[in-house]
This record gives sequence, C-alpha cells and structure tokens, in this order.
Amino acid sequence: MDIVLTATKSAAAKSKKKKRGRFTGLYFVLPLLLFVSVFTFFGIFYNVCIGFFEWSGIGSKAFVGLDNYVSLLHDPNFYQALGNTFYFLVVTIPLSMALGLSLATLLNGVWVADGLFKSIFFLPHVIAVVTVGTTFAGIYEPNFGLLNTMLRFAGVENWAHAWLSEPATALNAIAAVYIFANTGFYMLIYYTSLLNIDQEIFEAAKIDGAGVLRQFRHIIFPMLSGTHITLLILGIIHALKVFDLIWIMTEGGPGGETELISTFLFRESLLKYRTGYSGAVSVVLLLIAFGYTAFQLRVYNKVRR
Repeated sequence: MDIVLTATKSAAAKSKKKKRGRFTGLYFVLPLLLFVSVFTFFGIFYNVCIGFFEWSGIGSKAFVGLDNYVSLLHDPNFYQALGNTFYFLVVTIPLSMALGLSLATLLNGVWVADGLFKSIFFLPHVIAVVTVGTTFAGIYEPNFGLLNTMLRFAGVENWAHAWLSEPATALNAIAAVYIFANTGFYMLIYYTSLLNIDQEIFEAAKIDGAGVLRQFRHIIFPMLSGTHITLLILGIIHALKVFDLIWIMTEGGPGGETELISTFLFRESLLKYRTGYSGAVSVVLLLIAFGYTAFQLRVYNKVRR
C-alpha cells in the first residue's frame, strides 16, 4: 500500500513539474509578446477602428460606418495604385529571383576571391535607400544624366529621354533600381541554400556527363523549391511596403504612374489629412498581404509533403 501511495505521489509531482515547465517558455517570451502586442497588434486594431471614422488626425472623429470602404471601392486613384503595385511585384520579384539564382550558381563554382564577389553583389542591398534613390535619380536626369549621356555617346540619341518624367518609362525605371538594390539579398539566400546541397550529387552528375545547364535544370532548381517559395513570400511582403525609393525618385508621379499602395496611403494620411480613409486603405493592404501569405504557406506545406 505504501509503495502504491509513493508511486502515486511521485507521478503527481512529475505531472505538476511538467505543467510548471510548460509555462517556463512563456515567461521568456512574455516581454517580446508584450512589445509586439503594444506596437503591432494595437496598431492594427487601432487602424481597423479608425477606418470607421471620418477624421483628419486632429480634433474630433465622426463615425461613418463603412463609408470609407465604399469610397475606397469607388476611388480610381486607389485602383491605379493597386494596379501599379501589382505590376511592380510582377516585374521586380521574378527578375530579382532569377538574377539572384544565376549569380549564386555562378559563385558556387568560383573558389578564388568568392568572398569579394559576394560582397560586391551584396553591397547595393546594404546601401541606404536614400543614397541609391538619389544616385539613380541623377543617373536618369534627362539633360546631364549618365544614362542619356552614354546613349548620346553611343550614337542612339533617339533613345535618350526623361526616364522618370514620362509615364511609359517611369515605373520601369524605378523597378530597375529596385532590382539592382535587392538582387544581392536573393543571391545570398540562394548561395546559402546551394551550400546545403550534398556536393556528391554534383559529382555524380558530372560523372554521368551532365553539363552546367542540365545540373541547373535537374538538380539545382528543383532542390531549391522551398527557397523559391520562401523568397517569393518575403519579396512580395517587402515590395508591398516599398515607399522610400518611390518617394525619393518621383513622389508617385508623373500623374500617379508610379503611385503604389504605400505612397497612396502616405498621401491620403499625411498630405490630405484623411486619416480615417487611410485607415481603411491600410486594412485592405493588410488583408491582401495576409491572404497572399496564407495562400503561399499552404502551397509551401504541400510542396514540403
């Protein structure tokens, strides 16, 4: 009887200790959880609430219900910004990933001064966006900019024009700068993933007579499927938040041709003092990002299986 009682007490003590251990991790993450709750979750909740009011950011608020969202759905400027954002994503992310993967593949076969090349390609990503935007705004300058000067020197003066002032080229010109600034990040992630692939696979492929292109098609590209999806998610989330580069180079012009959701939100909130309306815009942007991320994670989980 004493043995049974002792065993019962021991089991109860272990169970109590196990339950107590479950909360140990919570104690460690509690400060971070409080920080995120105050500065992130509260901000999201506050934006959702503000979207139901007409408010300039100063003074009293007037409850308008869903009027801000109805106005948003009938605002052509919003649809223009949304379309520009979608176009920006479609142009910049695939090209950045393709260039990053190409550079990573080339660097994977370089053993001399590979660190130097990685630093050179990654350098534009760590340079301040203000510096990059200002520099390329000067390069695109129509009269004395480096690009037009080189075109005139090469004898193709007809190609020289105001790159950032013409609607047909403004957004593409900024997209080229964005690709230049972010390709190094994609390159570094792909390069790290390539190092995790067993090198014996490449040796076996060489023995079987597979060249570089066949290795890329049948080994490198398929085995980096998880990296592709991860970079696609990160790239879209980051591109949805692009603001500084656009604002430095064109401020959304000409005629809204380079206006993205981020700059549209800034303009409505801080320049037009439509805080309630901008709250509705931010909620829509959050839903778009959340919906796409959920979709991509579902696809990623299927690929992993």
